Amino acid sequence: MVNAESNQLFQRIKADDRGAFELLFKRLYPRLKDFAWKVVKDEDIAKDIVQDVFIKLWEKKKSVETINIEAFIFKSVKNQCLTHLKHLKIVENVNSNLSNLSEVEELYRIDFVRNEPYVLIEKELQRQIEDVFNKLPGQCRNVFMLSRIEGLKNREIAEKLEINIKNVERHITRALCEFRKHFGDRLPLAVIILVLKELY
Repeated sequence: MVNAESNQLFQRIKADDRGAFELLFKRLYPRLKDFAWKVVKDEDIAKDIVQDVFIKLWEKKKSVETINIEAFIFKSVKNQCLTHLKHLKIVENVNSNLSNLSEVEELYRIDFVRNEPYVLIEKELQRQIEDVFNKLPGQCRNVFMLSRIEGLKNREIAEKLEINIKNVERHITRALCEFRKHFGDRLPLAVIILVLKELY
């Protein structure tokens, strides 16, 4: 199932609607930047790559024909990331880098491309994330939920749960350590939070 809202925005973009272009950029930029960063390992370069893809999309909007603009942009970002790696003359490391990112790429592919064969991979990653979250001690889970999912500040959490800020910080650190222990570098925290928000 393609993303109808993004496709509608792109149709407006093809009609020179700059406002629609800005909306599409804001909608997709955070996820694309996270993915690019996982590939190139440099936040500034990741930002430049995503911005460059959108600039080219605006410049060539009249000639772009696609039924899924999110999939088109995702593929463009991925290809530009690989081009960057090749320009750095580290082609020999590209395959190993991508193999380490395979699970991350699958989740992003589900998000942008939405092909049916990837749904099972998405469900398995959701199950693993939920499993790690549910195994956290009760108070630790509550603090992490309030902090990362509901967006409360540490002081607000401390007041709400009637604990001191040091304890809040300790619980958040413990939760982050558990996720890192299970997923390592293969799944960015931003994606874990995104999945948890959808689950809870």
